[in-house]
Amino acid sequence: MKKKYDVMQIITYDETETSKSGLNETKVKNPGIGVRHLQSLLLALCVFCGYLIRVNLSVTILAMTKPEEPTESKQDYGFPAYYWDEDVQGWLHASFFLGYLVMNFPAACLGVYFNLKMLLLISTIVNGMLDCMTPILINMDYNGTNEFLLQIKEILGEGNWRVFAVLRTMQGMIQAFMIPTIHAIIAQWAPPNERGRLVGFIMTGIPFGTMVALAGSGELTSNANLGWPSVFYISGVCSILWALFWGWFGFSSPSAHPTISSEEYNYICSELPPKSEKKVPWIDLFTSLPVWAIVIAHTTHNWGFWLLLSEMPTFLHAVSGFNIKSDGLLSSTPYVTMWLLQFPVMWVADTLNKRGITSLTISRKIWTSIGLWGSAAGLLVLGHLDNNTLAAVSLYIVSVGIGCCCNVGFNVNHMDLTSNYAGIAMGLSNGIAATGGFGAPLMVSVLVQDITSVSQWRTVFYAGAGILFLGNLFFVLFGSGETQSWNNKHKDTRC
Repeated sequence: MKKKYDVMQIITYDETETSKSGLNETKVKNPGIGVRHLQSLLLALCVFCGYLIRVNLSVTILAMTKPEEPTESKQDYGFPAYYWDEDVQGWLHASFFLGYLVMNFPAACLGVYFNLKMLLLISTIVNGMLDCMTPILINMDYNGTNEFLLQIKEILGEGNWRVFAVLRTMQGMIQAFMIPTIHAIIAQWAPPNERGRLVGFIMTGIPFGTMVALAGSGELTSNANLGWPSVFYISGVCSILWALFWGWFGFSSPSAHPTISSEEYNYICSELPPKSEKKVPWIDLFTSLPVWAIVIAHTTHNWGFWLLLSEMPTFLHAVSGFNIKSDGLLSSTPYVTMWLLQFPVMWVADTLNKRGITSLTISRKIWTSIGLWGSAAGLLVLGHLDNNTLAAVSLYIVSVGIGCCCNVGFNVNHMDLTSNYAGIAMGLSNGIAATGGFGAPLMVSVLVQDITSVSQWRTVFYAGAGILFLGNLFFVLFGSGETQSWNNKHKDTRC
């Protein structure tokens, strides 16, 4: 039997506190640890599982491929390996992000009309099942002399790589539901002064999942008994197991939770604006400068993120002779740094907000600036450290790690502007920002014709720093932490 609470039935007040969100004059006392923290933990594990699937190909593909000419430098454990050239590998890497880019905003829109808990549960299960099916479908051989089967084999290519590409595209489309849906759910659970902690903790799933995928894939593929298929099986099973826990313990909102205490329910509801009907104020949303400030900050952040993560190892190897990709643990170091930094950052951000030292608007701008302008400064300096490998690697790791500040900046700002349509706002920004995964490598391919040329790489770093600087400048000028009037255009007083 679900409990039903009236927002007006406030049990305990803290008369010494005044509202910093501008939503209420009287603030309900914080009940401490509660089910909202469990929801944050479950959603962080969802992101972790999602990034296991997203990143697992990065290292695994090295074990799945073999050169045209046999070589003794690569250990053969008896698992299939395929003659996939650079073009085929490029398509396999890009296919996931192609699906992700196309489906992000539509997935966010569907979240307005369908049950958020079920959307997240079903999409995660399906994604996990596709990952478990991957080794089976790749290794499926079309033997015999039947002409039709031989034609299919020729069309699908070596190792059924076209089937693999379709699977990765489907996984990208399905995973496009994850971040917008999570934002829509946590927007109903996170009071304004706790968003940094709750959302920041959820986002730790990104670096944690990435570093486990990079380091773990290397260990599994080098194991004579497990091999590269185990990477896909384990990633898939993790997602399916998570879905089982989410189905039992996860809920879309406080009103849907059957055992939430009245104190926590009233605390959350007193801090958030009223819910709205399922009628999206599209014109208001698309013409809102603060929303576009998030979109631009998010997009430029992704450009800088992918420039550092995908191209810096190439720079270090070509210019300094240092191969960071050769060690799975070392290649995951930037993510370890990002993960470790996230915890003090999200605590400090919320503490400053709670004590009234910074407003939400100022807080979001400060932390976004540290993340974006900090990375921009790192890129500028990196262009002049070609002769100092240790300094370059250290600055590279710090420049990536400092990006975690954005998780308590623009990355949580969608909920400040519109708690009712946070999922759609995230779908818009996350979808457009996905272009950074293509744009940054493309920019490098245009500007760098000789990968050993320090001057050409310096131009890339200057361009990347300029993009980060301008993107954050727009956010500083037009960003906001205030709830927008159109968020409550169609009111519904239920929490």
